[in-house]
Amino acid sequence: MGDKTKEQLLEELAEVQKMLEERTEAQGHMIRKFQMLIANEGLFSQVIDFFPYPLAIFTPQYTLALANKAFAAETNTRFVNLEKGTVRILQHKSDDMRLATAITRVFAGKTFFLEDLKNPFSIFAGIAQQSASLPDRFQKAIIFPVPADDAEITHGVIVFMP
Repeated sequence: MGDKTKEQLLEELAEVQKMLEERTEAQGHMIRKFQMLIANEGLFSQVIDFFPYPLAIFTPQYTLALANKAFAAETNTRFVNLEKGTVRILQHKSDDMRLATAITRVFAGKTFFLEDLKNPFSIFAGIAQQSASLPDRFQKAIIFPVPADDAEITHGVIVFMP
């Protein structure tokens, strides 16, 4: 082998090594981001779960994806297997059509603030009524979209307020 060939081979090896180092650095950066996301996911779940007002997160298929403790307490419902779509929205007649309309239009990117709601929990199939002690306690709701990074709306959120 001539001197030129050895020199070219060393240059090519140096380029490959540089490329591998860059890829390793990029992978390390991604791993750190995933670790941070996983570490903070528990915090986000806790914030949602301990939010003082009933909160429900639902999919474009109108299935309940997540409900916080206040929602479960207000509806006297224990949620099991939410990932299987066991609780649906808009499955039957609602006592308030404005709420039903807002839920369907939230996936078009619109946000709604509704007042003077009548039995707003009737929108959820399998939940007969809100707590018997204060049937009209939650008369207001905010319904807003949650977009993904690509701006596609993946979930809707309902927050019920007194």
